[in-house]
Amino acid sequence: MSTTSSVPVILNPSARNGAVLERVETLRTAFDANGLSAEVVESTSEAHATELAAGFAADGVPVVVSLGGDGMVRAVAAGLAGTESALGIVAGGRGNDFIGKLGIPKDIAEAAAIIANGQDRTIDVLDLDGRICVGNVSMGLDSAVQHYADSAQRIKGHWVYTYGVARAILQPCRINLVLTIDGERTEFRGYSAGFANSGRYGGGLKLSPEAEVDDGLIDVVLLRDVFLPKLGLELVPFNLGKHNLHPDIGFSHAREVHIDTAEGAERVEIFADGDAVAHTPATLRIRPGVLKVRVPAQGAHRAK
Repeated sequence: MSTTSSVPVILNPSARNGAVLERVETLRTAFDANGLSAEVVESTSEAHATELAAGFAADGVPVVVSLGGDGMVRAVAAGLAGTESALGIVAGGRGNDFIGKLGIPKDIAEAAAIIANGQDRTIDVLDLDGRICVGNVSMGLDSAVQHYADSAQRIKGHWVYTYGVARAILQPCRINLVLTIDGERTEFRGYSAGFANSGRYGGGLKLSPEAEVDDGLIDVVLLRDVFLPKLGLELVPFNLGKHNLHPDIGFSHAREVHIDTAEGAERVEIFADGDAVAHTPATLRIRPGVLKVRVPAQGAHRAK
């Protein structure tokens, strides 16, 4: 990039009660140090952020930056998917799980250096009834963890997810689903159904350690109905990704999954990248190789 390159940075000024704005001046300084000029653009909603990103891509802007958490990454990615513009990411949320998979640091100065000097990596995205998701789609216990984490105003950092797990275990709720996985119908009763692209969630927990963002596959992870006192113990290997060691955790791959509730069961809320976005029924598909992301040069070909 030239020493005068202007890079659009999309943020939601109300995110985390305005805390994201505290990172703007540091971001400007870091960009300046790397020969970039930050064009900060405020969005008013997820849809608006997507619209802004799509507009920059239509204008041929090489890289468009998301400043925020995984939700803002998802919104900007939705506007860039299928274009030649790359997604740059500067962390501004709590979990920031997607960048952890791609090897992008939370430090603003390091992230700015990657935007200036990194490489573009082509990755897959998830498509939930037309809504783009970058990391994971989940329901059941995972969704409850996110709900409790979001409601914890006084707990900071990754500890908010530890709190969320503890609360979710105390009041577990089973889900009853009918899943059609690549055309094969199966009934599922259990505590959690997760569908991974990146495989990381909840501030570093491992929904699926084998997930790759460029393999053209959805990792399907199902925590089946277990004896309640065992649930806490089962969550340890589940969150560490030790699926093959526990028979109550199912693990498979798919390219398309139709998700519905069993007859007579209540609709289930669906979370994507940490946000509640839909309810059953819904169809989830993988869209291979449609998004470019600016990553560290040494990590351009394989995420960690």
